[in-house]
Amino acid sequence: MKKTIFTLIMVTALLYGVYREVYSQPVTIERVQLNANNISTYFQNTGIFNQNTSVPQGTAGFEWPKNSGKYAIFSTGFTIAGYIGGQFAMTAASYKGEYSPGYSLGGIYYTGASFKIYKVTRGDNSITNPDYANWGLMVPYGAPYKDMNNNGIYDQDIDTPGVKNAAQTIFMALTDANVAQYTSGEGFGGGVTTPLLHLDLRLTAWCYSQTLFEDMQFVKMVIINKNSLPWNNVYTGIVCDPDIGDANDDYIGCDQTLQLGYCYNADNYDNVYGTSPPAVGMILLKGINNPVNLGMTSFNFFTPNGENPPPCESDPNGEPIPAYYMLKGLKKDQSPFMDASFTTPVATKFNYYGNPMTNIGWTEYKGKIDNCGGTTGPLTVPTIPGNRRFILGSGADNFTVAPNETQTIYLCQLIAGGTSNKNSPESNLSSVTKLKQIAANAWDLYNSNFTIGINNVNSEIPEKFSLYQNYPNPFNPVTKIRFDVVKPGNVLLKVYDIQGKEVATLVNEKLSPGTYETNWDGSVFSSGVYFYRITDGEYTETKMMTLIK
Repeated sequence: MKKTIFTLIMVTALLYGVYREVYSQPVTIERVQLNANNISTYFQNTGIFNQNTSVPQGTAGFEWPKNSGKYAIFSTGFTIAGYIGGQFAMTAASYKGEYSPGYSLGGIYYTGASFKIYKVTRGDNSITNPDYANWGLMVPYGAPYKDMNNNGIYDQDIDTPGVKNAAQTIFMALTDANVAQYTSGEGFGGGVTTPLLHLDLRLTAWCYSQTLFEDMQFVKMVIINKNSLPWNNVYTGIVCDPDIGDANDDYIGCDQTLQLGYCYNADNYDNVYGTSPPAVGMILLKGINNPVNLGMTSFNFFTPNGENPPPCESDPNGEPIPAYYMLKGLKKDQSPFMDASFTTPVATKFNYYGNPMTNIGWTEYKGKIDNCGGTTGPLTVPTIPGNRRFILGSGADNFTVAPNETQTIYLCQLIAGGTSNKNSPESNLSSVTKLKQIAANAWDLYNSNFTIGINNVNSEIPEKFSLYQNYPNPFNPVTKIRFDVVKPGNVLLKVYDIQGKEVATLVNEKLSPGTYETNWDGSVFSSGVYFYRITDGEYTETKMMTLIK
């Protein structure tokens, strides 16, 4: 059935000239803002995000708090590189992006008017938002939707476009098959057109408005090898240029446990954010599978040429092979980064993994070694604050992506402000602590398969499917409802009034076995008796509860 619907969509599209074969065509830049919570930032159809390219040379685009005119990231993108039949191949995205709207098929670039950036916001409908009305065009390419009638097929004006429970969702289908989009001035490598990877990238970005998640955004990147040959020795990287307000006084660090790379102010004052400057970061929730999730295999950095860095740590703009070494966690000349916190420094692929608040482990306060061409060099303690760029790498020398193989990467970008108090007087450091705290919330959400409003309180398999009495009961105005799930499947939990009219849907999710708990807020409803009913398709149970105001 799904294959038949996809074929009909493709035939219809071809009849109307929506898709067309193109060998090389300059991209008309399109950018939209993801801005349904405290963050407002840009996503562009060339594969970069967090940059506002509407002005020459671009400006920082990751604004926090929203509408404040203060920015914390200049640009970000996803870069991938490896070898095809012994030849080096790279698709770069950091400052310009070498992706184009469309897809690759048989070594040919296809695009058309329907390959644009789609954006839906909670509350939209087919009348108010053309992207909502046309979402079905992108469903065959992986555009997410909530299957309201659970039939496995996208039904226009029945199913809900976008990530379930998200306040806002962006989707775009991109490819690297357009030679015209490649440039040696991309920013991080770039300009490699022989051979092309022939990579399709399906990018989804979304955010939530709930308090726990209001300072984070999520990105899912589905990567498909559309080449007839495998990619070998593949390394990928999230390349980020963070700027905490004033770009010239920043430090960076990472947390290997949280798979987090971050940037913070080197002291407690920033020329833009003032006192209590925030920390901003990226979590690699899921890296490449080889065959299991490798996660973050490196965290390193490079420095703009204007700050006169050691040559092996400078911007790899237009230098594809040196950029590839950096994706591996090395310096441009393959020298290792040296952990300066040891009396005898040791090589590492995880720069500044220590805790800035306690200064335990390697931090920028303990300095860096300027080693090029070896493992020794002058030591600077502490490092000089400045404009930092970092790379979250995921890859391996034995990582191969076969033709038509799919890899999926999940990323969370998040930000947190510091607070001064007697126990934590340095806000620039407490912001890192707070960033790690909300990073734990992001991990909880990811591990729950992005389930909002339902807590998995026990993962043990229950003896039977059960619905418990709500508590407290009677209640005013919020009550908890607990239930047991015995086998994987879609669970539906609804609330009805005394006349049997449905007043709320609390759960409509595919859940794994376990015990779950959700809340019902009756603050907008009248006092009285209500019923709540649960079903998994085979089992149904109903209980009564009382709202007293």
